Amino acid sequence: MNTDPLRALGLALLGLLLCGASGLAPAATPADAQAPAYDHHVRLTPQNAVIGNFPAQKAPILTIDSGQTVRIDGGGGNRWGDKPPQQWLREQGLQLDVEQAQAIDEVAAVLAQTQRQPGFPSGHLLVGPIAVRGAMPGDVLEVQILSVTPRIPYGVVSMAPGRGGLPEDVREAYAKVVPLDLVRKVGRFEPGIEVPLAPFNGVMGVLPPAQEGANRASGPPGAFGGNLDCKELVAGSKLLLPVFHPGALFFTGDSHAAQGDGEVTITAIETANTTVLRFVLHKGMGLTMPRAETPTHYIAFGLDPDLDLAMQQAIRQTNAFLRQEKGLDFQRAFALASIGIDFRVTQVVDGVKGIHAMIPKRLFVNAPPK
Repeated sequence: MNTDPLRALGLALLGLLLCGASGLAPAATPADAQAPAYDHHVRLTPQNAVIGNFPAQKAPILTIDSGQTVRIDGGGGNRWGDKPPQQWLREQGLQLDVEQAQAIDEVAAVLAQTQRQPGFPSGHLLVGPIAVRGAMPGDVLEVQILSVTPRIPYGVVSMAPGRGGLPEDVREAYAKVVPLDLVRKVGRFEPGIEVPLAPFNGVMGVLPPAQEGANRASGPPGAFGGNLDCKELVAGSKLLLPVFHPGALFFTGDSHAAQGDGEVTITAIETANTTVLRFVLHKGMGLTMPRAETPTHYIAFGLDPDLDLAMQQAIRQTNAFLRQEKGLDFQRAFALASIGIDFRVTQVVDGVKGIHAMIPKRLFVNAPPK
């Protein structure tokens, strides 16, 4: 999701998170849901949180070794107006279990108490930074996504005038609550319409390069990753990020329950997630842009304010992958990209637009999918 100080109306509408939700039955949660084992647990607290930017001056909240696993409790950009969230939810007839109620209280505390950097009164609710021992500029941080689980049984999709894929067509701020059935793994959009859940964090990135500023806004993605909003980065995938600072300094947040390619209104189903991530440090890989991998595909990214230029970068990054990993020269790589690889619009709402190339592993018959 894209957030910045200019979208006051877009943020204000998140205060409507449960408006119109009266009479909803309690959403079931999976009784047997088990998170993978982890070495560290980062809780959602004002001390661990950041809102709207990547502050270079913030000390690491946790330092880990390569290969270690971290559970991270995240939140959403929810605003509750002038009522305590629990009171407001009770008025809407939505019952929460103990852990869900705790998650909502944590989000409310973070929004009330987290120190903002000048110029960033609102924005993405992030957790970080997490430092990795031995990480240095030029290295690559591999983020293995072991699990992503919504912490609360609802989310919101919203829009704001002047933003999104149709900025002139949106006349007023709008928010729609989507209850989440966490057993059946669907969002109940309306009677007769259900959206399959595929939770992921829209923001996963390391501290941006120094030349981008000491308090870079979290809205636009970049070579450091950040607000990629790539719906493929669900559990079972991995993200590779170039490192620009000692320790790498990893941030994550912008919890999504489901999103379509493009994220055209300006949001996904915005919720609160718990993620379990394993961090692996690589020396000598020489990446200049993020890459990703799913069980069935490799992914290359193009990022630019101009969607045509983002497409060109994605093609060049695809060609570079095919050269480095498969030994194909330019002509053969470009030809293969044209006939066997899908280029998808990741998002068009973050200022810097995204294209991601889906490179099927099945193309490489001597190297079957892992």
